[in-house]
Amino acid sequence: MALENRIIVLNGTEFTLGTKYKDTVLDLEGVATGGCSYLTGCDQLLLAAKDKNGMPFSQWVDVTRIEGVEVEHRDGGPEPSIPPRHPAIR
Repeated sequence: MALENRIIVLNGTEFTLGTKYKDTVLDLEGVATGGCSYLTGCDQLLLAAKDKNGMPFSQWVDVTRIEGVEVEHRDGGPEPSIPPRHPAIR
């Protein structure tokens, strides 16, 4: 089964794997390749992108930071002020 057009539900919102999304905090655009829900109430989308040198990397992003997507508010999870893990997107 192809991964394209596979829909996952995170934080009450549908996301389509294989679709490009944008993180408003990091100004990062990438293709959704996975998602996860934590016991703490935090749901995250894994975005696959390329750094400024064209090297691929992936970054977990809280779904409340995805541009153009309305999600229900839940307590818990990381705050948007958490710095990125990959030095190329600073």
